[in-house]
Amino acid sequence: MTAEVSIMNKHGMSMAADSAITSGFDGVPKVYNSANKLFPLSKEHPIGFMVYGSASFMEIPWEVIIKSYRDYLGNKRFNNVQDYFDDFMDFLRQDPRFKNEELEDIIVYRTFSDLLKQMIRRVETEIEEKNDETDDEREVRKLLEQEVERQTKDFLTEEAFLDIEYKAFEATFFDTIQEIKDEYIEFETSKTFSKKLCRLAFESVKNDFFSRGSTGFVIAGYGEEEIFPHLLNYRLEGFVLGKLKYKLLKERKIDYRQNKNDGTAVIEAFAQREMVDSFMVGIEPHMEETMFGIIDRVLSEYPEQIQRHIGIDLDEKQVSNLKEMGNELYQSIKDTLDDYQRRNYLQPLLGIVRSLPKDELANMAETLMNLTSFKRKLTRATESVGPPIDVAVISKGDGFVWVKRKSYFNKELNE
Repeated sequence: MTAEVSIMNKHGMSMAADSAITSGFDGVPKVYNSANKLFPLSKEHPIGFMVYGSASFMEIPWEVIIKSYRDYLGNKRFNNVQDYFDDFMDFLRQDPRFKNEELEDIIVYRTFSDLLKQMIRRVETEIEEKNDETDDEREVRKLLEQEVERQTKDFLTEEAFLDIEYKAFEATFFDTIQEIKDEYIEFETSKTFSKKLCRLAFESVKNDFFSRGSTGFVIAGYGEEEIFPHLLNYRLEGFVLGKLKYKLLKERKIDYRQNKNDGTAVIEAFAQREMVDSFMVGIEPHMEETMFGIIDRVLSEYPEQIQRHIGIDLDEKQVSNLKEMGNELYQSIKDTLDDYQRRNYLQPLLGIVRSLPKDELANMAETLMNLTSFKRKLTRATESVGPPIDVAVISKGDGFVWVKRKSYFNKELNE
């Protein structure tokens, strides 16, 4: 895993990333604190990249790809950060080294295997909730077939990310889908069910489903016409049938003044962001989610509790009115908390950040990364965030400047 952060104001922006990379075999994780996740585009361009999630794209390390793009770009400049990203995508599409057809199996395999594992877990949970201790294979098969049909219908309502044809997909990847099925489904299945799985795999690959092996990609800095920093956050999967799958996750800009979409100060965390979010709004996201989950459950069960404890029978309209009141109460609590966090945590913090000089932006980014690393160190979880912390500042006048940077070699020996 990874922790990264970017802090922006009118003076410039800081970017910070940890160095931990997790790998393992047979379920035994190994953590190495030597990964590079923060990269400059070049000395001539005020642009920086950060990657999280997978450290490679089509089995090629991102560091190799980004430095190859640096040579490809040369002295060419663009008006805004979006144009830089679009040109980078064109570079990936045009360079045959990144479109190896033999590796497309990997993209399909990891995407559909992730989806199938999720579906199997849902079926197992449904069986457990029914307290059904039977090992009836027919029941399991029935529930899984229903899950496949439901998931396929859900994908069919979405707008496709990839323009690919099913016949070409089936001809190319049917054997891969069969391999995944044989790995995760123990009972015998019909040819019809195998066809349904292939169709589901096709829909998952071309729609908005990204595997755990995809990459979070951040590009930020300044285009020629941009006077304030601009950040884009994408998710990249890979090539399937020659088409590149990716989507925009987030866009943040610094503007002249505060408005609905942009602002004069930004703190944005990526990957393991719980400590940064806690610092910004006063509560860890998982804790807030758990708290509102409890509130939602209590309010949804309220009509039943009234009938049981008071001993009265409510008609359907009364039950409906109570549930509607519960929904309104839930939303009121959430809105009140959001407003409290905004007024007492977020706005005062951003009020300070908007006036920080560039060196303090760097210090703040490094501190937030160290806080995340320290939290992981004191938990039972794998220390998947760790030092050293790479820190850089990007400004309109100075471009990309390293503040702290690890190195795998001794500079004195390489002068």
